[in-house]
Amino acid sequence: MTAPRPADAVFRPAVARAAAAVAALRARIAAQHAAGAPGVQTCGLAAELFDDVVRDVWRALLDDLPAAEAQRVGRHVALVAHGGYGRRQMAPYSDLDLMLLHDAEGAGPVAEVARRLLQDLFDAGLDVGQSVRTVAGACNLAASDATILSTLLDCRPLAGDAETPRRLAARLRGAASRRGRRLAESLVAARREEADRFGHTVALLEPNVKRSPGGLRDIQMVHWLGILLYGAESLDELVQVG
Repeated sequence: MTAPRPADAVFRPAVARAAAAVAALRARIAAQHAAGAPGVQTCGLAAELFDDVVRDVWRALLDDLPAAEAQRVGRHVALVAHGGYGRRQMAPYSDLDLMLLHDAEGAGPVAEVARRLLQDLFDAGLDVGQSVRTVAGACNLAASDATILSTLLDCRPLAGDAETPRRLAARLRGAASRRGRRLAESLVAARREEADRFGHTVALLEPNVKRSPGGLRDIQMVHWLGILLYGAESLDELVQVG
């Protein structure tokens, strides 16, 4: 969870607005949960509300840049949600998995944009897992690391350049069609290693509801394997595949 901000902290107006919005949205999510709303619905609402905050911070960041640089960032850098955030499965205090995906023209300004975005979102009260990658770099990492592969299977563009995320999605779909079984095997192997760390039985006194057998991670595995082996983007599509 994000560390509490000092009571006398002074932020730029856009960050102060974002901090107020984060507090309000968490209160709204808590009220909905207390009223008995289904967990899936609550998680979807959380992702939708976080989207609004992140986009507002992004726009304010670009507004602070010189016009030519803001235009360059908008055309050559994409802000992409991935992992649980990309799937729209967010708890109120979940980390936001964000990737700044850029092409060659975006390589110059992206480091400073990443630094400022991370700082602004942290000051707004959000925990962020942030990375900066090119399409080629993301694909190379996905091919060698099953954990990164699983997060990138759930990419969702939020702002900025629209073409670069499309190219990444096309590359990942191509890899799935050519090497889907091998990639699926790497995910299964990684899941087995995770089970080694968190126990192989559901009969634990304090099971890890995410990583123990039968927990959320196994449900997510079905989702990822459906993408890699059958091109099914959702559990409903996987059911239709049969």
